[in-house]
Amino acid sequence: MDYLRVSTEEQKLGFGIASQAKKNARHIKGKSWDHVGTFEDDGVSGSKEMGERPDFDRLMECAERDEFDIVVVEKGDRIGRTGRAFWRWVWALEDINVFVAIVNRNIDNTTPEGRAQMRREADYAETEWENIRSRTQGGLQEKAEEPGTPHIGGRPPFGYRIKHKGTKRASRLVIDKGERKLVRRVYRMVVAENLNFRQIAIRLNAEGRTTRSGRPWSAANLRDRIMSRAVLDAEFVFRGVHAMTDMDGNPVWGESVTIALSRILEEHEAAALRRKVSSRSKPSSGNRAVYPLSGRLIGLCSEPYTGISRESLATGRRNYRCSGKTETVPEQEVCDCSYVDAEAVETRVWSEVVELLGDSEKLERLAAEWVGMAQGDQSAHTERIAELDRQIAALDSSIAAVIVVSAKQQQSANAIAEATASLNAELEQLHQMRAEAAAWLAEIEDADRRARDLRQLARTARHHLADMKPEEQSEVLALLDVKVFMEGPVPLRRGGVPCTVQSWYRSANLAVPASDLSDESWQLIAHLLPTGRGNRVRRSVDAILAKARTGASWPMLREEYGSTSTASKYFNEWAQDGTWSTVNTILDTIERVPLPVLDLVPPMRIEGRVDPRVMLIPGEGSRTGS
Repeated sequence: MDYLRVSTEEQKLGFGIASQAKKNARHIKGKSWDHVGTFEDDGVSGSKEMGERPDFDRLMECAERDEFDIVVVEKGDRIGRTGRAFWRWVWALEDINVFVAIVNRNIDNTTPEGRAQMRREADYAETEWENIRSRTQGGLQEKAEEPGTPHIGGRPPFGYRIKHKGTKRASRLVIDKGERKLVRRVYRMVVAENLNFRQIAIRLNAEGRTTRSGRPWSAANLRDRIMSRAVLDAEFVFRGVHAMTDMDGNPVWGESVTIALSRILEEHEAAALRRKVSSRSKPSSGNRAVYPLSGRLIGLCSEPYTGISRESLATGRRNYRCSGKTETVPEQEVCDCSYVDAEAVETRVWSEVVELLGDSEKLERLAAEWVGMAQGDQSAHTERIAELDRQIAALDSSIAAVIVVSAKQQQSANAIAEATASLNAELEQLHQMRAEAAAWLAEIEDADRRARDLRQLARTARHHLADMKPEEQSEVLALLDVKVFMEGPVPLRRGGVPCTVQSWYRSANLAVPASDLSDESWQLIAHLLPTGRGNRVRRSVDAILAKARTGASWPMLREEYGSTSTASKYFNEWAQDGTWSTVNTILDTIERVPLPVLDLVPPMRIEGRVDPRVMLIPGEGSRTGS
């Protein structure tokens, strides 16, 4: 098996996968090994670890199934450019008896000598990576501190373009005339025409104006572009709030640099825009409804549902509404997903969560998925650390012996240092490897403690979680990363309105006729109803009874009973003028069945994973200290 990797930067420099593949193939043939397959990650950084490279992770899955016994890579930095990324993968393979061969050094870790050479290769890869990063970041910092409006890299802020693009030292940020025109137009639409960003986005889309990527505008996207620091303050910050810092909070690669840009909006215009947008922000109301499943409930159209307050309606109920119903372009086709009763779906999901946290076995399985480490890893790392300790002790003895012999020979201090230099370098590598192995072991032990905490939570969760308020439920659902996928239509209710036919029978405290009307029963009530053409009226009556009996929506009854719009119209008229009450009184002797139990929840699949923060039990601190 061979593994190929090239980063995005290497791609830009013209390096590709094909060259690696040829070298690996020659090496495999020269060793007379059987080539069983290839895994490749194209455009993936060498600093990424397991779990962050798609084919890297698929390779591990195949290794665990014992599909091969050695992995071939062209160079050590294909495995990883940091010691952490390099050794964790090599060790994970060693633990399942799979080894690694490096082509350009003609080495592998099947022997002690090979492992020693591999240590040097890992050290070289990390040193080279640090040097590359240092040179790159230093160059960026130097350019950012140049006078004018230097372009540091990446996409320019909206409203600006790159002048002299492709020339590293000369590239500058200048105003893009087309985007400037759009910014100023949006400014006028907000301030002078009193439009909001959603209305403006719809108008722009209707005119065929799109984002840089060619996609339709959304309110959020438009707001982010227009209300950016570049547009409002005419400045761009290099190494801002997300810049890398050391343990003491000091910047690793350089101080923040504020780059002044040419103004698109004058200062007074920017201030007016800020005031107008700020005045539209609605203050949070203490009576605002809480929707724990907002963004977590996914409809049949694959769009998320969000909470929509409907307390003002006669139903007085909360509902979730599919975001796929939002029109961003005039006459755009939107989804036909139904509203979902909030109380019903929240109750169902929360009962599943409480059941999960009350089922210790199920919770442990979920915890194991989060931990992602087998118990065997712990003993393997303990043995690995012990072996490294033995190698360190042996190397210490060797260095001491060299010093003793050199001293007896009355060699100078410089000669002794030169004689022990290579041994000390290898000793430093061993110490680094031991530190990495110890850190990984600590993570495994911490994960084991977390799993024990989860078992404790499982024993106590039912009592603590069953009566949680929606605000508290929302926090736990976030910690469990719960997603609810609808797998069928919403029953009984369309558009957030209860079934009017069933509501009538409930208010009248009546059961429903068990089937369509017989000829005899129809004759008893026919004189109360319109004549109609053919048997249209009778079919409408049967459709009304079927709707009450099954709770099906009108469209679902159309194929069997014909025009359900006619049946709906008749029912509304008859319910209002008392005809339907009379019909049911006359039919009081026919067989009836109870109304179906209201189930407003569609078929759904609930997924989640365990985050360590969920181990906190209300009223207690963290057992892990994390």
